[in-house]
Amino acid sequence: MFSTNEEVESLFDRLMPRGWLAPTAWDGPLWGAVDEAQPGVRVPQVDMIDRDQDVLIRVELPGVEKRDLEVSVSDSILVIKGRVSREVKVQKNDYFCSEIAHGHFFRSLFIPAGVDAAKISANLKDGILEVLLAKDEKVEHRTVEMK
Repeated sequence: MFSTNEEVESLFDRLMPRGWLAPTAWDGPLWGAVDEAQPGVRVPQVDMIDRDQDVLIRVELPGVEKRDLEVSVSDSILVIKGRVSREVKVQKNDYFCSEIAHGHFFRSLFIPAGVDAAKISANLKDGILEVLLAKDEKVEHRTVEMK
């Protein structure tokens, strides 16, 4: 015989299984999804913007410090990896809240053709990583006519 407490808990488990918030456990949708091949590894959201002279890659990394971040290039693949480790405590009168976030993240991107891999710069500010890829001036750009 189930007690009322167990019945309610069973109902909640069926409606919202444990871990249903796992992909967004750190800071909501900013952290994107969990890499299914590597459970516990986060995949940050990325924007890639093709401009006239360069390609700008913007990566959302809330709470990440420069010392915990590594950006590298190898065989035309840009690799962004690092870790998050923070603890926030708020205590006011009779209110107390403590949140802890620890984990690793990883994202790899193909560098677009026509980019000079030797001319890459990166800057982290206010939780946004900006990676600037300078276009190679020697590469000819042309538009292909559709048939």
